[in-house]
Amino acid sequence: MKCPKCGKIISFQKKRCDGCNADITVYRRLYNLSNQYYNDGLSKAKVRDLSGAIVSLKNSLQFNRNNTDARNLLGLIYNEIGETVLALTEWVLSKNYQEDENEADYYMNLLQDNPSKLHNANQIIKKYNYALSQAKGGNCDLAILQLKKVVSAQPKYLAAHQLLALLYMNQAENEKAVKCLRKAQKIDISNTITLRYLTELGVNPNAVKIEREATKRVQGKGRALEKAEDPQFFAPEPVLRDGKINKWSFLHLLIGVVIGFLAVVFLVLPTRESAIADKYNKEAVDMAEEQTNMSSQMQTLENEKKQLEQKNKDLEAQLKKVKEEAVDEAAYNNFLKAVTLYIGGEKDVAAEKLIKINISKFDSKAAKELYNMIKEETFTNMSKVKYKEGYAAYAKGRYDEAITALKLALKYSSDNVDAMYYLGRTYQRTGDNTNARKYYKQIINNYSGNSSLSAQAERRLAELPEE
Repeated sequence: MKCPKCGKIISFQKKRCDGCNADITVYRRLYNLSNQYYNDGLSKAKVRDLSGAIVSLKNSLQFNRNNTDARNLLGLIYNEIGETVLALTEWVLSKNYQEDENEADYYMNLLQDNPSKLHNANQIIKKYNYALSQAKGGNCDLAILQLKKVVSAQPKYLAAHQLLALLYMNQAENEKAVKCLRKAQKIDISNTITLRYLTELGVNPNAVKIEREATKRVQGKGRALEKAEDPQFFAPEPVLRDGKINKWSFLHLLIGVVIGFLAVVFLVLPTRESAIADKYNKEAVDMAEEQTNMSSQMQTLENEKKQLEQKNKDLEAQLKKVKEEAVDEAAYNNFLKAVTLYIGGEKDVAAEKLIKINISKFDSKAAKELYNMIKEETFTNMSKVKYKEGYAAYAKGRYDEAITALKLALKYSSDNVDAMYYLGRTYQRTGDNTNARKYYKQIINNYSGNSSLSAQAERRLAELPEE
């Protein structure tokens, strides 16, 4: 267990931290409660009580958000019920809380190393959302078609099974609804939505278990009867009279066979033929209706496609606008790191962080003021450091390194005349007269007060061939 104040590893039995002497009694209780809820969630997950496990693991994280074991298990459960996005969210958070030796790396790599799997998961989510929108709009047939594709591609998508069952219930196809709910129950045995739907259908949520036990009992009794009964017990015995078969009995048997044959020909066969004809007629009508529905759905899809294309264009325009106006979160993170380094005395490293930040993305006036304050105290010195690095590289003939360092010196301080002059000299030595001329002219035009460098710049400029 780590101390929440100083981060030192401490024994769970202690009441105070050995490092900072902080009282950890309350923290220890919270830590213990978090572990208890995690153990409860793990026990429930092992028996596929996934809904109960999710509740326990969320409680665990409320008491200790750094409990990465609970967060990783929560991600696994979300992945098990088909919620890939929620699973990745939990694993990413877990990775942020514990960067090293975290099993979340393994789980995320399983998904990220397989682009097709991620693409399929994305398509499944899109199809489910489309089905949900169709269901809300009253187009249940199209929603059912989409959900069938979803559960076919992802059989463990719990929400898709439940929505499909609800649509079947809406269309009074209760048998199909029960089948969907049974599949959902195999994924999560205690999901309250599944149990409520089964109860509304008048089905015992535990009926599957009862039916299985009853089947086993019946099969067991059947095997016992087969062993107990004598196969000769029901065998017909011939009627004998004076050692001969009774001819009247034989005649009665023959008449019975003839009557049975006539009954089959005149009663059973016509009925069967009529039933077959009715079946084919019904199938033909169903196919015609289905064809009509498909035509209607195709027209609906075409209209929706046009609407979606227009909506997509509008969303792209909005996204572009949002991106232009959005706060650069990465810039704020780098800024916070730079501030931390500055406070810790690492001013040069802080300057390297600040130089990469686009201050125009900041909305906060206080953040801009703090940025400018740190910039004033660090950039001038950092410009001198980079100038020295560039001059040393220039003197040794390493002109590429010199150009990189001297450009950075000017980026930190555009008034570093020395860096400007030697950047011009470096370009002159590499044969890039255009850039050399540019920097010599900047010194002559803007820094004439520096008589020494201004005079040298004029002399070097005169050495260059005319344009």
